[in-house]
Amino acid sequence: MSYDPMQFEPGIERKIKVSTAIFLVVIICFLYIRESIYGDEITKDILLNIERHTSVIDLYNNKEQHNAPYVKYSNGTNKILEFPYQIGDSISKNKGDSIEYIFRKQEVIRNNLLENYRNSN
Repeated sequence: MSYDPMQFEPGIERKIKVSTAIFLVVIICFLYIRESIYGDEITKDILLNIERHTSVIDLYNNKEQHNAPYVKYSNGTNKILEFPYQIGDSISKNKGDSIEYIFRKQEVIRNNLLENYRNSN
């Protein structure tokens, strides 16, 4: 009688599937609870840690992202458009500050990222 390592004991496949399903449900529940409790704090930390001193050189629809509006900055980064920037805007945001300053022609626009996040929820 030869032993085939690819064969499992009877019923073991079902146990593996049930264990995997339970594991996935536990992970999803953990992530949901974590987001419910700490989601606003995590977002606040992310917004406060942004440091940006650049200018807008292009606005375009990103075909790879279902034609979502994107902004291209002079420092080479591309981000989804979350504020109605205009080409030529200079943007300054210091780490730890929630306010992004947009310099447009003779005007300074204050964009409070935390306030915008709170109003969107």
